Amino acid sequence: MVRNLTRRRFLTATSALGIGAAGAAALAACGETEAVETSVTQAAQQESAKQVTQATPVAAEKVATQAMAAPQSETVEFEFISDHVSGVRGKSTTWALANFAQARPDIRIKFTPQEDLFFETFAIRIAAGSAPAAALLSWNFFGAHQDSFHQINDVLDRHPTFNGADLIFEPDSYTINYDLDYPFVDSFQGHAFGLPYQGNVSGHYYNIDLYDQYGVPEPSADWTYSNEWLEAAKQSTDPDNDIWGTRISGGGDIHFWTPIGWGFGGKQYISPDGTHTSQFDDGGDQGFKFGVDLIHKHKVSPPTEAQRELAGEFGDLFTAGKVGAELRRGDAKGFLIGGISDRFRWSLAPQPKGDVTGTVAVHRTNQGHYVIDSAARQGVVEPVVDFLVWMAGPEMQARAATDRGFLPCRWDALESPENLAAPPERQDLLVSFVRGEFRTWQGYHPNQIEWLAWRGIAHTAMTGDASVEEAIEKAVTEGDRILAQDIDLLNERIERWGRTT
Repeated sequence: MVRNLTRRRFLTATSALGIGAAGAAALAACGETEAVETSVTQAAQQESAKQVTQATPVAAEKVATQAMAAPQSETVEFEFISDHVSGVRGKSTTWALANFAQARPDIRIKFTPQEDLFFETFAIRIAAGSAPAAALLSWNFFGAHQDSFHQINDVLDRHPTFNGADLIFEPDSYTINYDLDYPFVDSFQGHAFGLPYQGNVSGHYYNIDLYDQYGVPEPSADWTYSNEWLEAAKQSTDPDNDIWGTRISGGGDIHFWTPIGWGFGGKQYISPDGTHTSQFDDGGDQGFKFGVDLIHKHKVSPPTEAQRELAGEFGDLFTAGKVGAELRRGDAKGFLIGGISDRFRWSLAPQPKGDVTGTVAVHRTNQGHYVIDSAARQGVVEPVVDFLVWMAGPEMQARAATDRGFLPCRWDALESPENLAAPPERQDLLVSFVRGEFRTWQGYHPNQIEWLAWRGIAHTAMTGDASVEEAIEKAVTEGDRILAQDIDLLNERIERWGRTT
């Protein structure tokens, strides 16, 4: 944080966009796993005087060329910020900016990469009145503080190409729904302040060659956690050779174990009244215990503190070829494809059914592009919406399906030949992951980011620093404490906006 900016002033400035004290960790919820390479490092000190408008090199050149070719009197310009500037996702951004410029030479995008001091600089820009017109943000920014975003339902209603039914939708992510009870709605509705762009969904992979080596049967569509799945993990565990049947982790790897909790009866992250961290209720605690037992009792997963060292240069154990089957994000395989290359065969696998529910539940989220209120002040709301519709449209999302840096936000892109093609094998299972029973972050709560606090506390059971019971009790206590801070604001907002379910 900028040293001459007091905590109170910082929180006051950031409250307009929901950055808050836990904001720095919140952006990680978008699932960006590669280091963000940015060229803007001193914007906090400079932004009150001018806007920073650096772009990725290829995109900048093409955007500038197209914009200069258009008659300047007919060109509309606005700034767009995103952290998708490196790796597979950066490749998609470069392609998008260049191709949108060709499709709409009347709209010039001033692209600014999010940089290391993004949360501080964005707060200063809001206070200075120089915020961008559009940005890729996490849903908790929007849920925490809504007043710095511009509602776009009227523009979407008359847009010639927008159709909400085309989109993979999660409530309270870029719309206001106050969808409090599971199961959640999955059709586009509510007060819209943005559109989806990139999603993620929990999934399941297995190493075909490793299963063959240890004589493990092919994954079954009917296996359950405590029976066939656990037996396969035991059969493919060979610690003397650093081979493990599975990998479980706490902390940030919440995709690894929350679906297990739902298979044991857990319902959702936050209780319907918004006052309680409910992930461990209704059997969710037993699912969490099963996950912890994979390390300490069954010993089919390596200790969490050893996982990074065992992964070595590959970064994670599955990519290193040392894990039989792993519950993890089912999308974003562009990162894995490059790391695995042709060293071994791998495939998506059916997810285990819950021991109690007999069904499969997945974690699903969708990060959106948002229209910030500055777009209205600048008179560029409709061009910004045109850009957001294009970014969520068939051309861009088909490209995302090809690059595989994230889950497409459109059904047609999800089911496209490009997205279903190997590697990995059995990409068709990705469709079943997304179309199945799902849970999502309940982003309507002003302090929904409480999960950033309690997941780390829960992780102490994974490391062995606390018992399962102690870790759960402390995690729930901390989560409930954070939720309670803004329950009055939540109720006021529900009364203001109503519910769309």
